Amino acid sequence: MNFPKKSSGSSKDRMIAKFMQLTATGEKTANFCLSVHGWKLEEACDYYFSNPEKYCRDHKQQILVDRKKIQHLFERYKDSNTDMVLVDGLLRFSQEIHLDVYSIDALIFNWKLGAAEQGQWSRDEFCNGLVALGCDSVEKLRQRICQLDNDIKQPQKFKDFYQYAFNFAKDTGSKNLNIEHAIQTWKIVLAGRFNLLEDWCTFLAQHDRRAIPRDTWNLLLDFALTINSDLSNYDDEGAWPCLIDEFVSWVRPKLEANNEMS
Repeated sequence: MNFPKKSSGSSKDRMIAKFMQLTATGEKTANFCLSVHGWKLEEACDYYFSNPEKYCRDHKQQILVDRKKIQHLFERYKDSNTDMVLVDGLLRFSQEIHLDVYSIDALIFNWKLGAAEQGQWSRDEFCNGLVALGCDSVEKLRQRICQLDNDIKQPQKFKDFYQYAFNFAKDTGSKNLNIEHAIQTWKIVLAGRFNLLEDWCTFLAQHDRRAIPRDTWNLLLDFALTINSDLSNYDDEGAWPCLIDEFVSWVRPKLEANNEMS
């Protein structure tokens, strides 16, 4: 019987060091998480970012970051007239950490900070968010930015992130999401996850819809993840929002025509 080779001591040490570098954690957490996942570095990192509290074995992750450094970072980017980072500071900060403000990574970053509104971060959001991310310098943030997609790989984490995006994208005080903002946000968060995304956005743009309610936003994710791209398992009698029913009626002839041509 052939058994898998065990990682050598030096190999484990290198993986522990790499895990600590990528996740900004301590040696105990790195050793525990890697051992749980069979010393598979990529898998261990994915699971750690999805549920860090489950794997943390150090006293506190907060001890691995310097809060004074984080406060200095906030002071560097905050507006001179208010105790917040506003658009100008946010853009300078994003440029320095190599974060594309129009990317899904930027939206994930705001989610991790718990940012309540677009274009601004409070002191608590910025400082507590960076502590949670384990980053107290531009260099650490640049490394962490490259790993942000791992934070939404688990289905429940992505669902949480997706629902956050609705609140973040809508105007303050509004219950619903402006149609233009909804289309822009869907193109970011559902890219590569919804085969009919382009058709969905075209349908919305061609119809006079003023706003998207939360229920429709949430159920579209279920539709995107469960309904086949040819709509073969779509139940016309199902409890889908009217907007999704209307989309199916609109796109089905197009899909049937494409199938006939292929």
